[in-house]
Amino acid sequence: MNKLFIALSLMGLATTSFAYNGQVEGGYTFRDFDSNAVDTSGLFELKGTFYFENVNSKGPLNEAAFLGHNSNVYLGYGYDFTKFNPVLGQSTKYETNLLSAGIEYFVDQFYVNAELGYGQDSVKPPKKDYDLFTYRALAGYMPISNLLLAAGIDGYNSDFPNSDDTRFAIQAKYVTPISNGNTINLEAAAEFGDIDEVRLGADYYFNPAFSAGIGYESIDYSNNTPDEDTFLIRSKYFINPNLAVGGAIGFGDNLNTYNINATLRF
Repeated sequence: MNKLFIALSLMGLATTSFAYNGQVEGGYTFRDFDSNAVDTSGLFELKGTFYFENVNSKGPLNEAAFLGHNSNVYLGYGYDFTKFNPVLGQSTKYETNLLSAGIEYFVDQFYVNAELGYGQDSVKPPKKDYDLFTYRALAGYMPISNLLLAAGIDGYNSDFPNSDDTRFAIQAKYVTPISNGNTINLEAAAEFGDIDEVRLGADYYFNPAFSAGIGYESIDYSNNTPDEDTFLIRSKYFINPNLAVGGAIGFGDNLNTYNINATLRF
């Protein structure tokens, strides 16, 4: 184990000087439900980001754009599905396709994030599609170096019955070196409305290339649907300054999740 960390540290030392303008991220999450009613369920995500100025990779590679306050525009796509086991010979499948576009802009100590999305919720059978619109607007401030505090709204509007919600959103992120010369990342985000969501996370950077962390996610549906609480273990490793791979495992009361992801920079 010590030899592994030494090797990762030496490789990380060679990844401290690299600049990039574009980034593509992709990942897949498999959901393993305890319920026998679910056949299979998953989420595929893809995101492309263009930075207005070069991002200089100083410190943890995964935090380079945040530490550099690099403004950007991005385009994302998500495909979420759940297929149920047949009942009386008929299997039901829920799908969501969502395309989104947004901007993050830093001006001195101020931060703005705006995003719009359009997609469709689908139920089969019978084949029925419902238009879906999403929106997000955050304004933030950095009171000290590398600490971001932001608040705003996060909402969605769907033709699917009882599927509209405008929620109050908050977000915080702090990246700081610690006494041994390594770095930690602390982050929190939440949305409060008809459905409340809370996400917490912490990552420890052993060197600029390699991190390991933990997370917690909670969803309160405010109705007869059981709440969801998930604890996460996650990690990311930059093979070189251009390419990273990562993964996460989530443990919940009735659901376990398994995620793999990759990042390409250019």
